[in-house]
Amino acid sequence: MVETRQPIDNNEIEVTQNKNVTPETITTTMILEDLNSGVDRNGIKDKYDLETWEVTQMFQHPALKGKKAKKIRKLSFNFVDDTPQEVTFEEAIAAESNPNQLDLEDAIADELQGRVEMDAQDQANEMDHLESKADDFNERGY
Repeated sequence: MVETRQPIDNNEIEVTQNKNVTPETITTTMILEDLNSGVDRNGIKDKYDLETWEVTQMFQHPALKGKKAKKIRKLSFNFVDDTPQEVTFEEAIAAESNPNQLDLEDAIADELQGRVEMDAQDQANEMDHLESKADDFNERGY
């Protein structure tokens, strides 16, 4: 277990703008985030105002053992990928498909409904035609 420095008196800790103060708790997650951000061991030592032996002891922890800072390199120019994007088969189908397009079952149901409506209309027309003939027949006195 790592022992932390405890101040004897609040007046012993002098806070200046140029010097960082060691936090009361430093977690492995904090150190891992620093490493992922490109902060190396010396940067961690400076950031948390630690002694070299404290940093060494911290990095003995299994979660930190062997971990190193990621090298973050920033390009001195804006690099843009302007190559045409390859489209997957699923993306192509999704882009080409009509959201109003019916699936096969819906198309069959619509067709059957249309035929039922047409049959009903044909029957109504036939009834009108027969009634018209019956009226003609009655007017002639048959």
